[in-house]
Amino acid sequence: MNCTYDLENTALYSIKWYLRDQEFYRYVPKESPPTRVFPMSGIIVNVQESDENKVTIVNVQRELTGYYKCEVSADAPLFHTGIKTKLTYVTNEPSSPPTLHTNRMKYSSGDLINVSCIAGESYPAVNISWFLNNQTADSMKSVRIKTTYEHKVSELVIMRSYLMTRASTLLFPTGRIKVICEISQFDLYKSSSEIELVDNAPPKSAQVIAPSLSPHSTGKAPRLQNWVSIIFIVLFIANTQLL
Repeated sequence: MNCTYDLENTALYSIKWYLRDQEFYRYVPKESPPTRVFPMSGIIVNVQESDENKVTIVNVQRELTGYYKCEVSADAPLFHTGIKTKLTYVTNEPSSPPTLHTNRMKYSSGDLINVSCIAGESYPAVNISWFLNNQTADSMKSVRIKTTYEHKVSELVIMRSYLMTRASTLLFPTGRIKVICEISQFDLYKSSSEIELVDNAPPKSAQVIAPSLSPHSTGKAPRLQNWVSIIFIVLFIANTQLL
């Protein structure tokens, strides 16, 4: 853990680290050696990796989750002291990616889509995010999301989230939709699982338009018209000769 500070050209007198108001590490430049470790249950300080700016704790357990405090004191003549406190978690990551469940994979327009996502035991609880075709589902008005959690005796948490919506042509623009459940824990852990749902509507048949025939085309109708014209001309000439 790091502790940054600015003493404005004043020498450092001491830096002290606390967990839940109990001191476990101190650095005083004028002392020899400058570092001092105070016994505290569960805390093992790596002195070689600790100095006036940071303290390194190894083999951490979940019990070390809590408020850590860094206290910085300037040397004479001011002896000003500054304190910063921050909640720090020792996490337990889920042992596997989230699990997705749905009652079927094909849907018709108007059907209720219900997909569940279960995240394994973790501490603290993971965040669950839903995506439909890579778009955040939280921003979709037609989608409802419900998330619950279950605390175990070991303080580990199981998260369950449910996504519900109605099948529609807007939801299946290409006939398929990808449903993604993503779990994350701060910036330390991220994992996801996905399934693909299919629109059950029958594929649209291609529309066939018959070509129209014009007098200039080579179709049968124009050829018939030409024969009628020839017969009419022959009959007209014959009648003229008789006259």
